[in-house]
Amino acid sequence: MTPHSPRRGDTTRCAETATAWARITAMRGDRLPRSPVTVVLPDRDTIVSTVDGIVVVGSARTGPQAVRAVLDHRPDVLVLDPHDAGMNTIRDVVRAAPDTAVLVLSALDDDTSIRAAVKAGARGYLVKGTEKACIVPAIRGMADGEVIFGAGIASRIGDLLTRTDELTTRESRILELLRDGLSTTAIARDLRLAPKTVRNNLSSVYTKLGVSGRTEAIAATGGDQAGGDQTGRARS
Repeated sequence: MTPHSPRRGDTTRCAETATAWARITAMRGDRLPRSPVTVVLPDRDTIVSTVDGIVVVGSARTGPQAVRAVLDHRPDVLVLDPHDAGMNTIRDVVRAAPDTAVLVLSALDDDTSIRAAVKAGARGYLVKGTEKACIVPAIRGMADGEVIFGAGIASRIGDLLTRTDELTTRESRILELLRDGLSTTAIARDLRLAPKTVRNNLSSVYTKLGVSGRTEAIAATGGDQAGGDQTGRARS
């Protein structure tokens, strides 16, 4: 598939290879294109500018800042770095403003990070270092209802989203105790581990299951929450 701008007459070309982009019609229904496109960026004016036909309506680096900016401005697209804002922010934004498309711009291109972002609700994923000639059409395309993945991701996205990461023996045991209603402290005591080790393992479990915390992990694995504290919640 040859990369192309989502708008007819736009001559900007992306230097990505022919297989670099996956452009997929959004599953939540067609959206009428808007002009100009409004966007909230991690850092104002560092990626795009108004001369690109994109109006930067705000900037947000942390999770709370991103959610607040989206609620205040209702942008077409939110560009987010999960390293700064946290993966859970994607879920929060999607729930609060489903018409705002989340584009992840991250230094990470590992399968676990990409899948976690997509499962959280991101409709685009580009790796940091992607040139501006590619980012601008990506933002415009997402505002028009497309789902976009960058170089090196498009070719493996199908397998990436259908494959399930297996839990380690320790992670499986921790999940079992979690479903039994044990708190993080109780799990640590039962397995003779440091609480921090349990929290790290829980974070890995949540990522592999594509959930944000204890309640969702229990629901995703067919269990009923029996109680316990929330100290094992995933940390970004």
